Amino acid sequence: MNTIAPPSLIAEPIAAPASNATLLDMMYDGFYALFMLKNGSAPQDHAEFQSRMARFLDDFGRNARKKNVSADDVDAAKYAFCAAVDEIILRSHFSIRDAWELKPLQLTLFGDQLAGENFFNRLEALRTRSSEHVEALEVFHMCLLLGFQGRYILEGSEKLGYLTSRLGDEIAHMKGRRPGFAPHAERPDQVMHKLRSDLPLWVLCSVFALISALAYIGLRTSLSSHTAQQVSSYNDVVRMAPRQAHVTITLP
Repeated sequence: MNTIAPPSLIAEPIAAPASNATLLDMMYDGFYALFMLKNGSAPQDHAEFQSRMARFLDDFGRNARKKNVSADDVDAAKYAFCAAVDEIILRSHFSIRDAWELKPLQLTLFGDQLAGENFFNRLEALRTRSSEHVEALEVFHMCLLLGFQGRYILEGSEKLGYLTSRLGDEIAHMKGRRPGFAPHAERPDQVMHKLRSDLPLWVLCSVFALISALAYIGLRTSLSSHTAQQVSSYNDVVRMAPRQAHVTITLP
């Protein structure tokens, strides 16, 4: 296991963001640190690492307020990041894991230990609002892309994968990105997810069984017709030899 000193995250305070920087841009150093943690780079001191994480988020909030980002969006982005940090460390074998479990970052900054559930509650609340909150949604989306699972650890990766994909589509739509060649078409995986969620399993099985039966009948009929046509062309090839004439002569 490697030790980590996440580059700019735990070094000097982050510089003021560019005028067009988004919340996601301002979180760059933090997400880089998450990437390092996921790849096994372990901090050695629980208190020091948590303190530097907290300072990073303080700097992030200060810079976001300079850009007049709403307090709700800043708070939501910080909460999502805390949830991701806590999950990575608590699911690791790092030496600081036990100490971190007693006092996770979410508890220190938000007085909350239910980030696995509340991450998605906050996400759903943001999704129902206008596109003004798209920058906060981008932070949540990046946490999901980096592997945050929360309550979906028990519910399965398929639902989480669909949620992540859907959120990415919503963000692209909110930012007014150019639609694809067929903007109203659904990708195959999305169509399949909708079928699975909207229809009972027995209906799907019945439909596929009917389609298979019709395909079999159609193929069999086509082959039978084709075979009959092929055989009929050979009907005149083999014929019985003509019967020979027999003459009987009776002598007196």
